[in-house]
Amino acid sequence: MVRGSGKFKTKRGGGRNFSKHLEIDENGTAVSLDKRWAKEEDDDDEDKLEEEDEEEEEEEEEEEGGGSVTQPELSRAERKALKKKQADQKQTAEGESDTDADLINPNHVEKKMNISDLAAPRELTRKEREAKEKQEAKDRYWKLHLAGKTDEAKSDLARLKKIKEEREAAQAKRKAEAEAKAAEIEAKRKAAEKKRT
Repeated sequence: MVRGSGKFKTKRGGGRNFSKHLEIDENGTAVSLDKRWAKEEDDDDEDKLEEEDEEEEEEEEEEEGGGSVTQPELSRAERKALKKKQADQKQTAEGESDTDADLINPNHVEKKMNISDLAAPRELTRKEREAKEKQEAKDRYWKLHLAGKTDEAKSDLARLKKIKEEREAAQAKRKAEAEAKAAEIEAKRKAAEKKRT
């Protein structure tokens, strides 16, 4: 074994090295758009966003109050909740009017099932429906068959009638043979008695 082979393991494929996403700002310098390389800029952007939010909140308060200071000052949490509520109302208003038929998910289910829906009869699946229809057809056929209205029942009844006639004829023949045999035995017995006397 080679000395030190377990210490350094080579990796296959290596890492992915992408070029930095650069954009030229108003000063003409290249600025990275990638968050890994531009952490300092993010801090500045967050500060700017917070300032803009505060300015917007102040403007909204002025509009709601009509420029007067009669409305009591809201806490920060109340202002955020109010702003969020207004944003939701705007989105619902825009969402209702700007729904594009191509963007609607056909698999999305808006109506959720309730407990009362479980008691309602459900639709059968294709396999269940076909099995039910097959069983119903079989039951109808057997009712007709027992009534003797199907072709198979008619042929069976004709065959049974023929067998019954054959059996009756065979039974009559056996009875006639038995009577003939009994008469023959009686005749032999009488003949045997005449010989003795």
